Amino acid sequence: MSRVDISHTFVRTPGRDPEDDRLLALLVTTWVLVTGRVPPDRPFDELSADELFDFWADDQTAEV
Repeated sequence: MSRVDISHTFVRTPGRDPEDDRLLALLVTTWVLVTGRVPPDRPFDELSADELFDFWADDQTAEV
């Protein structure tokens, strides 16, 4: 498996709790490892609803 850099998805927002950033990093990294999906090449707060859905959708439950 090739190494994927997903650091672009994390943006430090002034005033936001650093624990939220750590949780986001954990969830995104876990989802990348589980699904093999790579998030779009910009921060999550700049993604459209469709892009977010495409990244986070669970293929195994989409058919239900």
